[in-house]
Amino acid sequence: MTEFPDIVTVTFNPALDETVFLERLVSGEVNRAEKHHRQAGGKGVNVSSLLGDYGIPTAATGFLGKDNPRLFVELFQRKGIRDEFVRIPGETRTGIKIVDRSNSETTDINLPGIQPDTEALRMLMDILRRFAVPRRWFVFGGTLPAGIATSYFGEVLKMLKTAGAQIAVDTSGAALQVAINSDVDVIKPNVHELEEILGHGLPDAAARKAAALHLQRGQVPHVILSLGAEGVLFATPDGAFMAEAPPAEVISTVGAGDSLLAGYLAGLATGMNAMERAKLACVFAWCVLEKVERGLPGRDVLLERMGRIILHPVEGG
Repeated sequence: MTEFPDIVTVTFNPALDETVFLERLVSGEVNRAEKHHRQAGGKGVNVSSLLGDYGIPTAATGFLGKDNPRLFVELFQRKGIRDEFVRIPGETRTGIKIVDRSNSETTDINLPGIQPDTEALRMLMDILRRFAVPRRWFVFGGTLPAGIATSYFGEVLKMLKTAGAQIAVDTSGAALQVAINSDVDVIKPNVHELEEILGHGLPDAAARKAAALHLQRGQVPHVILSLGAEGVLFATPDGAFMAEAPPAEVISTVGAGDSLLAGYLAGLATGMNAMERAKLACVFAWCVLEKVERGLPGRDVLLERMGRIILHPVEGG
């Protein structure tokens, strides 16, 4: 277990991911699963898991239910992740992912999370304050559960920025707006999440590129806009690039966005240039798309796959 994490991940509302594979999902009927897989999840947890595979020390924090922490504890021990989670009464929620093999679509059913009380919120703030030093990365992933106001999230971000920390955020709705207004360093929205923040649609590639570039120039230094099967737009201080979707044999899309962010942060933490960061991010996602259990292959495979990622410079970026 690392004592000096390079990156701290924060997951307010983690989940046990239960992925169920069906030959075909039929609504209103009994569906028999071909197989299923259960693992510790949540956006920040997923980022820590992949960074651990890459050899970057992390600490993971947030709130875990006291009644069912086993899979999380086993993951942290296996990946060398420092466990700083606040335990609270109850069970960590389950997120059910139904993979329909007939059309390669995934249906998500996310159960509600447990609610931290005032004391748990204070404990988390103390943990984050203890780790807050200049240049250390903090990653916030996922939704805010009941009991966590956006004002509390804003206070956390303000404390970290005042301490000189760097912040990446992968969330949506009001929490994403708070992050943008708090001058965070990295955000990773998808098109729907960006449209929600802007208050209008982004109907085509030109509109999406313009929106991402405007946001990058005005408020957030690094904008990673996930476009699904169309690829990813990286808008950075060192240029903007459109990455084609990797040639993956998709088994499950669960955790692909988290792996994208993990790869980009790995590139930032190890001093890669903008194009290398974008390629590494895409390779992290590629590796996760091709299997259910989240993890990375060896460095030789990652390097070979980086050479196969196609980037296109974005005009005006």
